[in-house]
Amino acid sequence: MINIALGLVTMAMLYLIGFPNPVTFGLLTIGLNYIPYIGPAIVALILLSVGLVAMPTLALAALAPALFVAIATVEGHFITPGVIGRRLTMSPFMVFLALVFWTWLWGPIGAFLAVPLLIVSFVVLGHLVPREEMNLPG
Repeated sequence: MINIALGLVTMAMLYLIGFPNPVTFGLLTIGLNYIPYIGPAIVALILLSVGLVAMPTLALAALAPALFVAIATVEGHFITPGVIGRRLTMSPFMVFLALVFWTWLWGPIGAFLAVPLLIVSFVVLGHLVPREEMNLPG
């Protein structure tokens, strides 16, 4: 749902600034946003390339990718961690800290692995230190 929303927001933004074929770029955004970091970077490069060809000035050509990067950054750093945190009953702040820490430690690979590593650590911690005492049957 987040990727569809990002595609719709991108499509609306492109339509408002007069970019050609906003629906195509919205669909492209939906598809490529499944690839973290690399997908939005590809969309931004494509928007810049098309903008350089289709827009009359350099400022207008750079407007679409700049706005897209701003929208994708807000989505990737605030909206997605908040939704993931609520759906997986984890604190959005913990998801954000995991993203920051693993990106700092391992770069883009760490960013790919941040949330799965956080989930695994919560599961392991839950098995090592159970919250409630287990009762044996009988």
